[in-house]
Amino acid sequence: MKKVVVLLLTIGLVLVSAVAMAKNPIVMSLSYGGADGSEEDIAAKKFEQLLEERTKGKIDVVLFGNEQLGKEVDVVTSLELGTVNMAIMGATVHQQAAPEYNIWSAYYIFKNRDEVLQIMNGPVGEKVSEAMLKNKGIRMLGIGLRGPRNLTSHRPIRTPEEVKGLKIRIPLQPIYVRSWEALGAKPQAIAYGELYTALKQGIVEAQENPLAYIYAPAFYEVQKYVNVTEHQRSFFTYVVSEKFFQRLDQGLQQILLEVAQETCDFHNNLQKAKEADWKNRLEEKGMVFVQADQAAFRKALQDIPQQFADKWAPGFYQEILSELSKIRKGN
Repeated sequence: MKKVVVLLLTIGLVLVSAVAMAKNPIVMSLSYGGADGSEEDIAAKKFEQLLEERTKGKIDVVLFGNEQLGKEVDVVTSLELGTVNMAIMGATVHQQAAPEYNIWSAYYIFKNRDEVLQIMNGPVGEKVSEAMLKNKGIRMLGIGLRGPRNLTSHRPIRTPEEVKGLKIRIPLQPIYVRSWEALGAKPQAIAYGELYTALKQGIVEAQENPLAYIYAPAFYEVQKYVNVTEHQRSFFTYVVSEKFFQRLDQGLQQILLEVAQETCDFHNNLQKAKEADWKNRLEEKGMVFVQADQAAFRKALQDIPQQFADKWAPGFYQEILSELSKIRKGN
């Protein structure tokens, strides 16, 4: 009789606990920079839906898009402290949390999207993930691709020689500056939000961005050509604060990891589908797509990464090249 009573009490406590958790779910903040309708915004909403469904409401995801919780550099600190639980971020998290592996801003490292995915989902990606966790207490969950960066301008540009003297706005990362200066361009520092006016007034005559970031601010009104250089293939990184992750029991941790990977797959399929859509939209707005000589650009810039190799972990650049060689032979 006593055993029955104990069993019933135990079951009762479990049920009460379950009801309490359902009524008081774990609140999880998710920060990202994209505005409503952007690829990372759509993916974030997918993550929210999946995680809340799979955990049966035990985790309540609250989305903070459009940099509501601060710039990426501030969000990295918040992730480390645990005041922000999760984020979808650009290269800043690599620069802050794993600088010894932050090769991703170099041009023409990757030839296509599949190479990015294979590198980041393989041994190299594991090294980066371990470094982030060790350095900043930030756990890498996966990556979501961005469209390749292309050059827009007032005149068509097909070869590296035609870049000479070009006044171009770029993010002033050292490897970006070195690359465009090597081509003979004149890089300028202008905030993205002020770029439309700078192009319209002729302060600069060119800029470079993925197609989505060319369409969103209506650069088609002040630029005529999209020169398909595809000089950089970058990605968003899905990360979670380790302090938050360790608050979860093993079951919730596993669901979070599975949902994050599923969301990254969703993100990558979405990006691939939308890339053609962005191209069509820009053409409808009057922009002309020019196929640049990518092989010539690649050759002109091939020595730039080696000039920054001492900034990365010893031998890391060569390891990337070795892994890419294996991938290309396999294909």
